[in-house]
Amino acid sequence: MLERTALIYDGTFDGLLSAIFDAYERRPMPQDIIEPDGQPRLDTHYETVVADPAKTERVRRGIRRQMGQEAYEHIWKAFLSLHPDRSMRIYEYLQLGFRIKDRLVRSLTDDRVIAVNKLSALVSREASHLLQFVRFAETTTGVYYCQIEPTYPVLPLLMPHFAHRLNVQAFVIYDKTHAEAGLYDGRQWVVRQVEQSLCPQLTAEEKQYQRLWKTFYDTVAITERINPSLRRQNMPKKYWRNLTELQPDEGLLLPK
Repeated sequence: MLERTALIYDGTFDGLLSAIFDAYERRPMPQDIIEPDGQPRLDTHYETVVADPAKTERVRRGIRRQMGQEAYEHIWKAFLSLHPDRSMRIYEYLQLGFRIKDRLVRSLTDDRVIAVNKLSALVSREASHLLQFVRFAETTTGVYYCQIEPTYPVLPLLMPHFAHRLNVQAFVIYDKTHAEAGLYDGRQWVVRQVEQSLCPQLTAEEKQYQRLWKTFYDTVAITERINPSLRRQNMPKKYWRNLTELQPDEGLLLPK
């Protein structure tokens, strides 16, 4: 019985692409690609892969050239899903893609395509919701701030949109769930891990605007047409705690 081979990478997207590069350099190709906390098997030989920028870039270019930008975006979003089987699903998806090239994204009945598209859709849906539900507040430093608590680490998908919309305005989006912060200085943005919760001070004017917005929101509501079920459908309840208009009566959107 032949021993299985698996590659272990560092848990980053660049590390995964480096592992896929190494997988294609080996004969036979490894059966598995896993993260450091993956479940080991007794019948498997494990080898560690170190992320290599040159390898990562070659795989990235190869995916875009042979399968298209849409396929690349699907695997990137599938990776952000944090699903325990994301690495293998992406690996299998790309194995198919390197064979059938740009027909990959149209192979909607293939199980490998279905699996990656499903993970990608979950992340895309959450990012789409947050583009609507993010609420920025002006802080005493002049930097705009907002807090989100998403299921998936979607900051890399949100930052380009808000950097374009806010243009030269510096801002911070703090992802409390994953202890990450998206930072924009008016020119470029980065996503960084943070060791403790951010707790900025709001300006007096910001507090007043929040009270006015909440008063407006409550005033225009038509009591007879309130539909809690429809509201939860269009505005999932998990986002409510970070929406100005749904805060307690004082109406201040403060870090929690």
